[in-house]
Amino acid sequence: MAKSSMPPELQDLADQVGEFIQYWGFKKIHGRIWSHLFLSDVPLDASELIGRLSVSKALISMSLKDLLKYHVIEECTHKSARGTQQYQANQAVMDVILHVLRTREKRMIARIQGAHRLLKELPAQELTQIRVNPKAVKILGELVGKAAESLDAIIALNTLELKDLQKYSQGVEFGED
Repeated sequence: MAKSSMPPELQDLADQVGEFIQYWGFKKIHGRIWSHLFLSDVPLDASELIGRLSVSKALISMSLKDLLKYHVIEECTHKSARGTQQYQANQAVMDVILHVLRTREKRMIARIQGAHRLLKELPAQELTQIRVNPKAVKILGELVGKAAESLDAIIALNTLELKDLQKYSQGVEFGED
């Protein structure tokens, strides 16, 4: 694969964003692609991304599908001069984050809650036989419940108007002017 002609500073930034995104459960390539699309002053097609990132066509293709699924990037309505699909970063970053929280994290927490529910239903005697503390099972359930509540609260922030958020931070009830 050919070496990218992009300056090392841009490559380093894209790599750092990729590592950050990877920390949050995505692939490093997702962050690298998003960085190039976000920073570009024009939409880019897959072959331009392949050249910039020095990765395979298959990796770009799969990654673009993932990023589209989570609304992180968007297909442009116009094609490139070569007739290929172009992409751009979704500029509504908060909407992207909230979409990921709704579609990915809420599902993860729901699966954890379901697995916890099944474990909790086992008789205490059976739990102690396998050296699992029933009190710890209960506490874990409470922690997962708090995580679910916190996630719901973060997602609900999307519906608050800024003036309401400012009032809330000052201890004023919502709806008062």
